[in-house]
Amino acid sequence: MSVFKVVLDNQYMGKLDSYVISSGLRSGASYQRTMFVAGPNGTYRELVDGSTFTDCNYWKRYAYPQLPHDQAFIEVVTDDGSIYSTEPGENTFPAVYASTVASGATASIDFTASGGGYASFAQITINSGTANVALNGLAAATFPLGAGNTQIFNNGDMVLSSLSLTSTDSTVNYQVISSIESVCYT
Repeated sequence: MSVFKVVLDNQYMGKLDSYVISSGLRSGASYQRTMFVAGPNGTYRELVDGSTFTDCNYWKRYAYPQLPHDQAFIEVVTDDGSIYSTEPGENTFPAVYASTVASGATASIDFTASGGGYASFAQITINSGTANVALNGLAAATFPLGAGNTQIFNNGDMVLSSLSLTSTDSTVNYQVISSIESVCYT
């Protein structure tokens, strides 16, 4: 998920009014500094000047350089690197997780928390040791994977929200390459 900032008041679009209390001090943005814009799923988002929000990269189409400075009203604060496409299966971005797990310990990868969506592809490689790999936090969906072995879940095999790797005998060194589905909130 990327983070965006709403920029309705800028040098290209002119200065908008502000809400002023009786003492003459500015106390916040007026209604002129808000707008409603429909997202890709048809849900309207109220955009308030200066506020930030997290969503899919659909919103990059309203930012510079996709629009000229005098038309852009969104600023990209953090870009997750994903693309936005009207084709649902094309909204993915890569994520790589690599670490070690001490003997008897567990490492967890939560694709939805770290990437904002589920993994539609995952390649799990164990470089050393043996691990019990649990899919989506389910004890019933656990399998052993030893050193030098790789398990691949291709697009369409299953949807992964999380993985847990528990070391069974010694320190486990692992690498997970995944493709995270970017989900749009609006």
